[in-house]
Amino acid sequence: MEFRDRTIILGVTGGIAIHKSLDLASQLVKRGACVHVVMTENAIRLVQPLQFQVISRNPVLLDLFDAGTDWKPPHIDLADRADLLAIVPVTANIIGKLANGIADDALSTIAVSVHCPILLAPAMNGHMYQNPFVQRNLTTLKTHGVHFIEPASGDLACGYEGVGRLNTVETILEGAGNILTSTVRSEVEDLRGVRVLVTAGATREYIDPVRFITNRSSGKMGYAIAEAATQRGAEVQLVSGTATVSPPVGIKTQHVETTLEMYDAVLEAFNKTDVVIMAGAPADYRPHEFTPHKIKKTAGTLTLPLERNPDIAQTLGERKTHQTVVCFAAETDDLLENAKKKLGRKNCDLIVANDILAEGAGFQSDTNIVTLLDRDDRCEQLPLSSKRDVADAILTKVVSIRNSAK
Repeated sequence: MEFRDRTIILGVTGGIAIHKSLDLASQLVKRGACVHVVMTENAIRLVQPLQFQVISRNPVLLDLFDAGTDWKPPHIDLADRADLLAIVPVTANIIGKLANGIADDALSTIAVSVHCPILLAPAMNGHMYQNPFVQRNLTTLKTHGVHFIEPASGDLACGYEGVGRLNTVETILEGAGNILTSTVRSEVEDLRGVRVLVTAGATREYIDPVRFITNRSSGKMGYAIAEAATQRGAEVQLVSGTATVSPPVGIKTQHVETTLEMYDAVLEAFNKTDVVIMAGAPADYRPHEFTPHKIKKTAGTLTLPLERNPDIAQTLGERKTHQTVVCFAAETDDLLENAKKKLGRKNCDLIVANDILAEGAGFQSDTNIVTLLDRDDRCEQLPLSSKRDVADAILTKVVSIRNSAK
């Protein structure tokens, strides 16, 4: 992800994960961003401002009353120039200030002055993060369009284990890039008022309380479609199985585990939906019986009887009235032939075919290579692209199909 010609304010608070902010600043500069760092008083106790100044190649703002060399107040000057305000790490203190409009230092004052997107990456003790007052403040910020990189789970610096770890620098960079890309595209609202249902992620079919059948779907493609549809004005509902990335912020999301749960969730919403995009990867089969106790290892082989799950996409194709249904075909051979068969069998309006063995395509990748096939035998092959770009190409095709049906 490139950030060339982008001005990013990096707010740094006094969290123990502050060392990752140094790496984040470095990565942003390497990718072309103009980075201006603003530090709180507590952050200065952990890391010297000189380190951020050397990395960002810009002065570090510490005090609103620094005169500088320009007549313009520094917090207004930076706020006017910023494309993104990213605060990393985010403490419970700054969350409370932002949620309540408190501006009593350089960073909080800039936060209430900017007219660009805000991205927050919380990091704190798990009990602090789960505190109901902190959660209320987080909800307030999310309701007002603030973006979040949710904290990860694991060992915390305080000795506890649980949620609260600052997410990876790569995840934060990806989130920042998605926000900036969405901001550029936000003028395109060709799905304004359209109700879009998206599935994403993998389902799990449990064998016993420990083991399950699943697949390698990461959820990235479905999440990218949900975000892109929202940016284009759609009213989006996301039904998500297991994913390896955090769900998009601000989108109504229903989490499911099994294919039957996904089937029920999708069918319940189907009649009130205009467009369904089946980017999820539901398991085709489930164990015939669930064993309530862990299956013990024996000397012999284990035979596991399976039974078919309902085909969600085919059911939608059979029941659709006014809806536009988009399916996916993840193949390893005879890509177009298999995709065309699936298009007809499932009565889809559009099928997105990809060779999961191709380099840069398929599960868990940030990119994809797909071919779009519609019911009029039109075939559009896309080059290697980010999943967000693929999402926009799919939605553009959906808009075209809907317009031609009017």
